[in-house]
Amino acid sequence: MSNNNNTLSSSQVMARLFEIISNISEANRRQLLEVLEKKIESNFTIRRKHHRRPYKVPVDFSIDDFPFTYCTHNVSKSGAFIETDLPFLTNKELSMRFTLPSNGESIKTTGRIVRTDSNGIGVKFKEPLPIL
Repeated sequence: MSNNNNTLSSSQVMARLFEIISNISEANRRQLLEVLEKKIESNFTIRRKHHRRPYKVPVDFSIDDFPFTYCTHNVSKSGAFIETDLPFLTNKELSMRFTLPSNGESIKTTGRIVRTDSNGIGVKFKEPLPIL
């Protein structure tokens, strides 16, 4: 790359990435996607205390007394990722209820939104779940 990565603006980086991806084969795009997804997942795994299990179950939660129902994507003792198409703010407190994958027990807990993206929200529980 002839440009210094540190001097490119965010929009220039996006444009260059799009240009590169547009000019490679479909097979190479799929390989690149796999590599990037593994890289991102490994970065999250390193920072987590508890392993997250893939688990899709409806979760009822409320933020500022507004109720929502979506599905979890994964759950651990210390947090969950909830799939949602609505944008939420990080650091918002929420209360939630869902069933545990291990025994079907209904859990009511509280937490805080620690991450958001276009697929949903990452929630860290105030207290780790007793069983998972």
